[in-house]
Parts: sequence; C-alpha cells; structure tokens
Amino acid sequence: MGKHQAGTRTLGALLRGLVLLLAVGLVAGAGWYVLHDRDSSVEDGADCPTTLHVITASSFTNVVSAAGRTLRAGEDCVLIDTTSADGRPAAGQLSQVTADVWIPDDAAWTALAPPGFLVPTDKDTAERRETSAGQTLATSPIIMVTDPATAEKIKTAGNGWLALANLLDTKTSGVRLVVRDPTLSGDGLVAAGAVGEAVWLDKGMAASSLALNTTLAMTRTVNHELAATPNEAGEVGLVPEYALLPTMDLATPGRSYLTGADHTAIMRYTWLPSAAAARDPKRAAALKRLLAAFSTTEVRQAVTAAGLRGPGQVRPPFDGAAALPEPTAEPFGVLAPHHVQHVFTTWDPEERRSNLLIIVDIAGTPGGSGNGDGAGPSAGARQQPIDVLKAGCRVVGDLMPVGSRLGLWEINPGRSGYRMLLPTDRLDDTSRAAFTRSVNALNVHKAGPGLLDTIVAGYQSVRDDWHDDMFNQVFVLTDDANKDSADAQAVDDMVRKLSALKDPRRPVTLSVMVLGKRDAAGRLKAALQQSMVAYVENAVSADDVQAAFIHVVAGGLHE
Repeated sequence: MGKHQAGTRTLGALLRGLVLLLAVGLVAGAGWYVLHDRDSSVEDGADCPTTLHVITASSFTNVVSAAGRTLRAGEDCVLIDTTSADGRPAAGQLSQVTADVWIPDDAAWTALAPPGFLVPTDKDTAERRETSAGQTLATSPIIMVTDPATAEKIKTAGNGWLALANLLDTKTSGVRLVVRDPTLSGDGLVAAGAVGEAVWLDKGMAASSLALNTTLAMTRTVNHELAATPNEAGEVGLVPEYALLPTMDLATPGRSYLTGADHTAIMRYTWLPSAAAARDPKRAAALKRLLAAFSTTEVRQAVTAAGLRGPGQVRPPFDGAAALPEPTAEPFGVLAPHHVQHVFTTWDPEERRSNLLIIVDIAGTPGGSGNGDGAGPSAGARQQPIDVLKAGCRVVGDLMPVGSRLGLWEINPGRSGYRMLLPTDRLDDTSRAAFTRSVNALNVHKAGPGLLDTIVAGYQSVRDDWHDDMFNQVFVLTDDANKDSADAQAVDDMVRKLSALKDPRRPVTLSVMVLGKRDAAGRLKAALQQSMVAYVENAVSADDVQAAFIHVVAGGLHE
C-alpha cells in the first residue's frame, strides 16, 4: 500500500510538473511572457562596476547571453541583466525595468515605445550616430509554407506577396492564411504587415486596410508556441526562416516554400539604446562594448545557432536547408507606425476604439445616380452611391468596439446647416442599433449649401468632446453636388475657422471622401493641407468607399 501511495504521489508530481511545463510553453510561445535572466558568468554581479538592463526577443536571448559572456572578465566587467519579452508586452517592459537597450525582433516595434524613451532612429543626429541606434544585428526572412497545389496558385497569380493578398481577397480561391498573432510576435507582425504592405504599394493605404480586413476572415491565427505552419491543403503558413531551419532535416514531405518574387518580408533584430543610457557616460561606454561584442566570433556563432542571419545575410548551415529558396527580391521597408496600427486594429478589436463623427452629404434623386450629375462610385447598375455609403456606415458600426463613441450628421436638404441624426454617444448594443436605424433611413436629397460650415461644426464638436484613450476624428462623405468646393472664398473661410479650432493637446483627424469628382477633391485637398492635418481623396468605385470606411476604423486616414 505504501509503495502504491508513493508511486501515486510520484506520478502526480510528474503530471503536475508536465502541466506546468506545458502551461509555461503555451504562454511563452504566445509572447505574453516576460523572463528575467541574469548573466550567470558573473556571480551576482558583485564584482562588476556596471550593469546593463537589456530587453530582447525570446528568439534572441541566447545571442545576448553569448555577448554578455564576452564582457565578464576584468575589473571593468559588465553584467548583462536580460529580460526576454516579445510583442507589445516587451514595449511595456521598457520603463518598468529601466531598460538601457531594447533589441526587439523587428524595428517596427519602436512605434510602441514610450515617447522619448529611445534614442530616435528617424533622424540622422549626432546621438544616433554615436550610439549606433537603429543598427540591424541579425535578420530572418519570412517564408510562405504551403502544399504544392497552393504554391502553384500563388506562382500563377504573380508569385509574390501581392499575389497572395489577391488570392486571399478572392474567397473562391481556396487559399487561407496561417500567421502568429501580430500583436504578440515579430514574425506575426512582419508577416501580416507584408500582406498589407504589398497592397499599399500597389493600390494605396485605404485599399491596404480593406485587404487586411478581408484577409483576417481567411486567417487562422496561432496563439501558442508552435510556428504558423499549415495543417490543411490550401493553407499558407508565414514562418520565419529561423523557426524552419532546425526542422528541415525532418521536413514534412510534400511541402513547398516561397519567398516572394516582388518583395522579401524580413525581420530585423535592431539595436535600440535608451536615451537615458546614451546620456550617461558610464552606461554609454558599456553599451558600446556590448554592441562591439556582437561582432565577435562567439556571438556570431550564437546568431548562427539561433537560425538567424548575421550582417552578411548568409543563411545558417542547417541540415536540409537547401530545400528553402534563397530570397532575392528587394526587402519591404520597416513598417511605419501607421502601418503597424493597420495590423493591430485588424487583429485586435480594442485597437479600433474611436470617437468618430460621420457627416453625410449625398444629393440627387431617389433611384438616380445619387449625386445629380451621373458621376460617382458605382459597383454596377443595381448599387447606387447612397447604398454604398449605407453599407460602409454599417461596417463601421459593426467593427467599432463597445465603449467607442459614434455619431451621425446629415447636411440639410436644400438649405444651410445640418441635421443631427444621431448625437455622438458611447457605443453599446442599444446605441449601435440606433446607429443602424439612422443609417438605413439615409436617402439622397436636394443639394444644399451646408457642407463647409458643417465640417467646421463637426470638427469643433469632436474637439470639445475629445477623449485621450481613443482616436478622435471626423469623417465626411460628400458628392459636392452644391459645388461648395468651387467657392474659393468660402473654402478659405472654412480653413481659417478650422485652423483657429486646432488644439495640439486635443488633436482631431479630419478625413473627406469626395464621391466621383476629382476636381472637387483636388480643390479641398489643396486648401485643407496648407494648415490642417487632413486627408482628402476622390472615390471612383464602391471599393474605394468601403476601403475608406475600413481605414477610418483603423484609426483615421493619413497621408
């Protein structure tokens, strides 16, 4: 009996240990974890006069440890105190641990750093040159992993990232995406960003936002420690090379690998010193020594062992690596902050939180073109501009999360002023239903002269109801049937009033979408962009209008 009980206790302990290991693995793989590791090469750091606090990606931790070992000797040794964190949690750790340097798995993560915390990398300054801020220490390209039949579809469609995006937009293609959560991992961010970036470069930012939104519906998002490998025919997994290389000698038969003939999606492990450390002579000197350590043989070997490419961009020599194609296309640039925001708002509903006022000005006659002159976006004879507008409004209402703020105004028909169809209020199930009813009641109307004054009134309304925990924006859709844009003096008066209302402490984004009138859009754009942060565009198709609505949900339209 005693042996049985002892065996049971032992088995129970083993099971509990296994469950604990699995739990840690799941959390770690999702990028939600933060591991703290003090370089074991120095006992407690008691003999080292300087300690550097480093935050780095989990896939780069062993490399940082190798660099730390090279600094262990001598009276001027440096202790490397490492925190391993991925995704958005890593940015949150910067100020908590008073990091001296951040080495994320891509430079795009700088968009999440606390303002002023890092040495700026967007300008060529003496501080940047002195600290080598923004230097790439290692890279890893993203590989498309799929079955042979799906690979042929991608090749036939153009053999690149744009081809993949177009196939994902065609629901009948049978192509689906697999990607790690872009908010929690660098490979997920770069991979999802590559799909959006390919469309941005081809069709512009609003189309890119729409493409990401469409892609999400065709995507399986991986939230655990496994790479985003495909499980079924038709799936295209976007996997970093460093995750594939250790398994290539055991590679699943029948898999095909593509890198993209139009661009290369690549992760960039980037050296990002803190501004405070750069201005402290003792820590700045230690940072220089740490950076130099990455050029030593020991650390270069650690980079190779991690499956990463060093400065020479040569693939690490793993067994079976020859099955992977060598990227040859020009790399995508680092995702800019607004591009990162596109990805986040697509995958995380809470990122779509906005204080949004929509102003509608569609004239014409019921059953007509919707703008009185036969111009305007159209998706065929059965879909009028007012119907496209209604559909876009409903998409906004569906995508914005509870807690957002949403209002709807309409230009008065045939006279100046506007009608407040739905006062801006907190979005919940009740107000969302009220918004949908108001949208459904929209109709074309007689042209009136109220557009310019209503834009001013709407801007002031959002500014006065400004919220610091969400985007604050005014989105105007007009066919300019009253030709308000042609009245130069009235347009100048509008711009002057808007300029007077601007408050740097309460920024409001103004976006104007003109339906089917390029000249009108050009006049408004030229006037507004002289002194305002404003986006003005001409919509020539139903897709343009829907893309603009989706982009507003993604945090507003920007140049």
